[in-house]
Amino acid sequence: MRRKALLRRFGSVAGVKQASVEELAVIENAGAELARTIVAHLRDGE
Repeated sequence: MRRKALLRRFGSVAGVKQASVEELAVIENAGAELARTIVAHLRDGE
């Protein structure tokens, strides 16, 4: 469900990729730790 919530909020994977940890952390109980993990994973290949 978090995946759908992130895509609803940011519109696409590219939008999620551009989001800050703070923006991600407030999505449906994602929390700061999960937000940091998402950012690290999505930005790993840059």
